[in-house]
Amino acid sequence: MLTNTTYKKMNMINDYAIDKIKYDFLDFDIYAQALSESLLNTQSPFSLGIYGEWGKGKTSLLNFLINEINSNKNGKKLVTVYYDSWKYRKENNLLIDLINTIEKEFQLQRLKFDDSLIINILDLLSYIKLTALNSTCDNNNGIYFENEEHIFQVYEVLKNLENTLFDEDFLIIVFIDNLDKCSSKDVINILDSINQIFRIKGFSFVIASDIDTLEYKLSKKLINSKEYLNRVINLPFYLPSFNGKINDLLENIYLRNNSDESLEQPIKNILNSISSLELLSPRLIIRLINRIKLCSNIYMKLNPNTQLSNENILSLFSISCILEEFFRELHSILIKNNSLSKFIIKLVQREEFYKDEILSNINVIDIDKEVLINIFEDNFNLLKMIFSTEEGKYWLENRAYRISTYEFLKSNNSYVESEKIDSLPLYKTDFSENAISFGEKEINPKEFIKIPNKEYEVSKYVITNCWFEEFILSGGYENSNYWTDVPSKIWLMNNKISSLDEKYDFMINKESIYFKKKFNQELLKDNFNSPLQPIVYITYYEAVAFCRYLTDLDNEYEYSIPTKEQWEYIANAGDRTRFYPWGNIWDNNYCNNATNQLNKTTQIGLFPQGDSTFGVSDMVGNVWVWTSTLDNNDYNYLKGGSWSFSESSYFKISNSQMNFYNNPSYQHYDIGFLCIRKKK
Repeated sequence: MLTNTTYKKMNMINDYAIDKIKYDFLDFDIYAQALSESLLNTQSPFSLGIYGEWGKGKTSLLNFLINEINSNKNGKKLVTVYYDSWKYRKENNLLIDLINTIEKEFQLQRLKFDDSLIINILDLLSYIKLTALNSTCDNNNGIYFENEEHIFQVYEVLKNLENTLFDEDFLIIVFIDNLDKCSSKDVINILDSINQIFRIKGFSFVIASDIDTLEYKLSKKLINSKEYLNRVINLPFYLPSFNGKINDLLENIYLRNNSDESLEQPIKNILNSISSLELLSPRLIIRLINRIKLCSNIYMKLNPNTQLSNENILSLFSISCILEEFFRELHSILIKNNSLSKFIIKLVQREEFYKDEILSNINVIDIDKEVLINIFEDNFNLLKMIFSTEEGKYWLENRAYRISTYEFLKSNNSYVESEKIDSLPLYKTDFSENAISFGEKEINPKEFIKIPNKEYEVSKYVITNCWFEEFILSGGYENSNYWTDVPSKIWLMNNKISSLDEKYDFMINKESIYFKKKFNQELLKDNFNSPLQPIVYITYYEAVAFCRYLTDLDNEYEYSIPTKEQWEYIANAGDRTRFYPWGNIWDNNYCNNATNQLNKTTQIGLFPQGDSTFGVSDMVGNVWVWTSTLDNNDYNYLKGGSWSFSESSYFKISNSQMNFYNNPSYQHYDIGFLCIRKKK
């Protein structure tokens, strides 16, 4: 029986890779020992592929393998290098970033080896990098060098590097993670670098990837992706299934988060009921747990007077989230049809499923009958396990509650209106009543506001398409005075933009597949490129170049990107206790956020209720904005939240638990920028 308990706060689970034996439940320590022996006892060059589906633990195994190698190298001169290719996916030359990563690791390890040896290796790596800067990256064929002189130079340097490593019996093992997340072009460039440049004695590589995704991306550029991978990877290792180990995972999951709590029983029961699913992975399980706990927590806060206990609500959302994840069509049909729920209650007591019973006894349309028959024929035993639990029975027997949780998860469902069910939707917004049309006021996108008691002014609005287009048309991407630091110059090499249309065409080509998958609609240029919408898909380098362009034009002012502290001061008007620009109570009507379900940017100034006390518009919502403040990884902080986020925490002015930052070369369809200026 489900019993009442008092409300308690729910903690979420971090999905980070593990590296300690006490958190290991997948025998990674055993795998790491065997793989370590293969790497250390096989003559280089050698390459190992660790293959597994999304979230299966590839990064965790890499951590175990690195620890095992560093602990048991038996006096061998050896350096291990971890390279996250996803981190550099927006860079122009991944080969350079790879060499940079190797160089940094050598700098950290140089005290362990003879200094002259390390200096020699670093000099040779620097020369290879310098030569690579003068090379060309072909979109289809990877890296090639422009003339025979380059080829000869690289060959000579590589031979010197190989001889140095061989003479000193020195081994460099490079671990490449997240390659399957990169573009086809980047995948080929990295693999070509391994195959063409670093296939020398003294180098070994370990590549962790989803093999199906990797082969698909290679097939877009190559004739035979399997044959190509076989040439690059000497030893493939496929992560085994972890079916049967789910109990160990669930018992371990709070231990790795240093929590004294245990997993709530309703969630544990449901996850155990689906333990035979081949699709399950540690990451997917953690994601399901977090979603169930978060939805339950929000639901309780929105319905403080509910008669449901914590266990009731956890049970309802455990079933709803599992069905939504794995059986979405069945979920929607079950919500609309109570006779089907009663049929399943009887069905779970049997050993077999007979499709004629659905054809004759269930009152659903023919297309739904066909769907149901296919689902039950393929998944009868699994569904029986799910609905045989206490939680499954409770969900089936309480129609109003299962409808309420379904509506919570799916705020716009057609059945709600037709069945006239009274329940509280998750998202309800009246933003259109608060918005100000442009016919009612004048907009000057270049307006600046003086900040009291400060020496600077700030742009009233985020930088718009029409203003940034002036920078493009004036030759901003060609003027070297605006791109003075080395990283921005490297980024600019293959990213010169000649028109605003070209910039958004590039965005559409890069992001359309992900956008459609996330928002279930096409990514349209017309939803982002009107003159008074914010410029988006903008890197920090471009934002800085734009500021230098303005400084060049203006004899009176110098322009720059605000620091994180300046942005927060402008947003809270100097009141550090203020959560949002308008006060301490979140109101989703006061800015463009995901609850408005526009799925695009809005024109500047559309939400005046959200202005800061100083009068600055869109301080939160609409687009994230760059700041010039760096985190410990030399990434720039982003502030303000955007149209694609809904949870209020993302929009808090100062929130140490929700800091956002990214590589300065990162671009996305919800990132723009503000400018500040001060007297020269």
